[in-house]
Amino acid sequence: MKSRQLGFVLIALIVAGVSGLVFRVVASGGEEIVLEGLVQVGPQASDRIVVEGDGMSTEIRRLGAAEDLTWFVDDQPVFEPRMLQFWQAADDLYDAQLVSINPDNHSRMGVSDGEAIEVSFFQDRRSLQEKFIVGTWKPDVRLCYFRRAGHEETYGIPCPNGNIFDPNPDRWKNPVVASIPPNEIREIQYTYLDEQFLLRPNEDGEWKALTPDGEEKAASPLALNSIMGSLQLVVASGFASEEEADTLNFAVPDAMVRVLTHDEAPTPSTRLRLLQRDAQTMYLSIPATATVYIVDNRAIAGLLLRYEDVLEEQP
Repeated sequence: MKSRQLGFVLIALIVAGVSGLVFRVVASGGEEIVLEGLVQVGPQASDRIVVEGDGMSTEIRRLGAAEDLTWFVDDQPVFEPRMLQFWQAADDLYDAQLVSINPDNHSRMGVSDGEAIEVSFFQDRRSLQEKFIVGTWKPDVRLCYFRRAGHEETYGIPCPNGNIFDPNPDRWKNPVVASIPPNEIREIQYTYLDEQFLLRPNEDGEWKALTPDGEEKAASPLALNSIMGSLQLVVASGFASEEEADTLNFAVPDAMVRVLTHDEAPTPSTRLRLLQRDAQTMYLSIPATATVYIVDNRAIAGLLLRYEDVLEEQP
């Protein structure tokens, strides 16, 4: 067994402190007690995953051939780093170390039927390959307890990055709204309910702030750094439900930021439309997707500057 898994399991045993635990570092003949008999699951072998628990359910589907496959949740691509972590955890199942054979410990480990998270792998969409009952992730142990459906033995695998078997579909979606390198931007247009202006460099490369009535003033380097820095990575804190999204009118947003990139730039131009959601957050929509994001006001404060904010202070 991998040394990191052995370390995790040792910690788990100390913390768990429950009766009926079974752990053997080295058995006779040097064999270890690991999970056996699993059907092969993986990005090529499986094409549908269902994660259920805590009153939530997430269905992840594979589209495309093996060489260029993409996983989707709610018709949106799954966040790739999240999917990579998930498949790493799935791969660890085949080296999982036995922790308990006593069903009385199921409740303590969070793997009781009806109380735990259920993770099911399918082939050809409907053919069940494997189903696992996964317990609640604990930060002090950083171990995921699980058992095969219909079996009493409980095993453990490393989960150092939190509960990767999350039934909340929002946790699988890509939270990155926009990522635009500063050197690709040629113009930024602002539209508020009560004012409009744009930022762009002149022929000498000096950024200017211009209003619809023809006023032109030097843009503040500090303000530009704030705006450009914000546009390098706009990350959502959540996602609006379909019911919420249907009630929103982005045709008249509270704020709109249109970012024009150079013709040869790999990043396309985009438009960020924002509506105030509450005192702490805003709804955000972009043309590339029907997804309605939720962003924290503080996260985009450096982007949503007013005309007076972007002007260079005069001596």
